[in-house]
Amino acid sequence: MFPIITLIGQKNVGKSTLFNRLTHTHDALISNYPGLTRDRQYGYFQCKQFKSIIIDTGGIDGLHYNIKTENIQNYITHQTISAIKEADIVLFLMDRQSIGTSVNYDIINFLKKLKKPIFIVINKIDDIPYHTNNIVWDYYSFDIKNIIFISAIHGNGINNLLKNISLLISKNYKNNTPKTNLNETIHTNCVNSSSYDNKKNNLTSTTLAVIGRPNSGKSTFINYILGKNRMITCNTPGTTRNCIHIPIIYNKQKYTLIDTAGVRKRKKIDNVAEKISISKTHQIIKTAHILLFMGDVDLGISDQDLYLLRFIVNNGKALIIIFNKWDKISPDLRQKTKKNLCEKINFINFAKIHFISALHGNGIKKLFQSIKKTHLHSSSFTKTISTTRLINILYEAVSKSPPPLLYGKKIKPKYVHVGKHNPLTLIIHGNHVSKLPNSYKRYLKKYFYRTLDITGILLNIQFKDTVNPFINK
Repeated sequence: MFPIITLIGQKNVGKSTLFNRLTHTHDALISNYPGLTRDRQYGYFQCKQFKSIIIDTGGIDGLHYNIKTENIQNYITHQTISAIKEADIVLFLMDRQSIGTSVNYDIINFLKKLKKPIFIVINKIDDIPYHTNNIVWDYYSFDIKNIIFISAIHGNGINNLLKNISLLISKNYKNNTPKTNLNETIHTNCVNSSSYDNKKNNLTSTTLAVIGRPNSGKSTFINYILGKNRMITCNTPGTTRNCIHIPIIYNKQKYTLIDTAGVRKRKKIDNVAEKISISKTHQIIKTAHILLFMGDVDLGISDQDLYLLRFIVNNGKALIIIFNKWDKISPDLRQKTKKNLCEKINFINFAKIHFISALHGNGIKKLFQSIKKTHLHSSSFTKTISTTRLINILYEAVSKSPPPLLYGKKIKPKYVHVGKHNPLTLIIHGNHVSKLPNSYKRYLKKYFYRTLDITGILLNIQFKDTVNPFINK
């Protein structure tokens, strides 16, 4: 296990900026808009000769909270205190505006009771020597020896910070192992930062991004898989803002679950935070291996859901459709509800559809069976399809249902091969094949889907007419 370092502080003091700089990633959202970070964000970073785990937390304005009261700040504070208890070292970030607040004194007193090593990190200081000489005495009122001045955005003082953390680790942790008996699940919460090699650290996994409208149950689904309240969940739409990566092992398979911000109609977006969150979600859609689209059976399929699904299809991503809150539908209405939902998304004929209850776990086992099969098809399976097999399937389809005549002439599909793999694209050559009616093109696509037993990935078919080189002669 690696030493765990937790970043805490009030809103907008630069915790996420420092997190990104230390992990060499852009995983944490950064903006002048306060309160973007809510859930804990884990990452790896290299602290001189030591590998460490760092946790970014949401801004807190006090340590008193009631988890039973549905309030976002209560949940953020609960998450932050959990991260503090997990930590071996705490970096308490401040800036010049937050130094004299009573909140900081309350937090310091709380940290002292836990008897953990504490660094007070004064951020947003560009002229390090000047401020060190002139205002360092202001911070000694906290009775903390380790006071370091940095500029997280420009990198000033970062080497000094790492040097002091490294000295503390080498002094207190022999063989790079913390003294505290840490839960091993902390290690699985980390994202693989760019400073680490996947194979070397044995962190290769399939990324599963959970996409959907706000309040559809994405975070509840991830919490059920983890068996604990890792993500903040409440009835307030838009609770999740950042895209949180959480590696897991399910049935001996490695996955990285990604909880994303809910995407809703652009007309309803009225703040910067939501715009940044949705932009991050769109990036995840383009990079994740498999997308789990989560809809709400109570609300049905909205225009925004259709927009999201079309965006996914246009990017050629592997897709599984999930309808959550199935336990709320009475058995008498389930068949009718299924029919109505499937009719609205009939343009997606390649994705498996699952009806689950994220709260109670109904349908989760079958869902992961589809995930495993979809991953197989989206990675290695399509690359092993031989041209000979594709030609045999084409001839079989044509013999069972020949193409219609075109002005008395026969349309002859003759040859098929793979054009590209992402998304899987087949190119069919032959006489006048571009003139095939759309109904027959759909027939061929369904025949290839059924015969190849492809699940969850988009299949495109292009038709190219064979050109006779002697036609002009």
